[in-house]
Amino acid sequence: MNKNLKKMIMITIYVALALVLDFVKEMIPFLNMPQGGSINIALIPVVILSFHFGVKEGMMGGMLWWLISSILGLNKWFVSVPQYVVDYILPSVLPGMAAMFYRRKNVYEAEAGILTSMLIRTLMLVISGAYFWPDGVAAGSAPAWTASLAYNLPYSIATTVMLMIVVPLLLKTIDFKRYTL
Repeated sequence: MNKNLKKMIMITIYVALALVLDFVKEMIPFLNMPQGGSINIALIPVVILSFHFGVKEGMMGGMLWWLISSILGLNKWFVSVPQYVVDYILPSVLPGMAAMFYRRKNVYEAEAGILTSMLIRTLMLVISGAYFWPDGVAAGSAPAWTASLAYNLPYSIATTVMLMIVVPLLLKTIDFKRYTL
């Protein structure tokens, strides 16, 4: 079988798993915030895809996950194109860059990549909250930033901690050599 075809099939499997976990997450109430946002278990396959094939493929998988989940109606809140990019597209793509430090294949490099990509993702969500979702205050004002941080940090931190625990455990059990192209 063609090497590129095998890679595309594996990426498709990771994206399909992310979609399944996205639907599972929607059925578990304590994972979802009342006005959007969640402890996003669907990021697990996107991050592992990054460690399996690299940053470019990880980000591509995140983009495919966003595209298909949008078509299926999972990304529901739309105010403007910039809001949608900062609130949905970038936060779906950025976890795919988790393998940016993963050279010697150790747990510290994996966790550094997860932490860095999730910090950037959280920054995008906080910016979106401060500029596109200010509740009764001026967009970009200090109260808007405070409210956005208060709303986005708890579930972003919980998602990051979950990824930093679950992904390294899974990386130890997955034999990437078996699935190497």
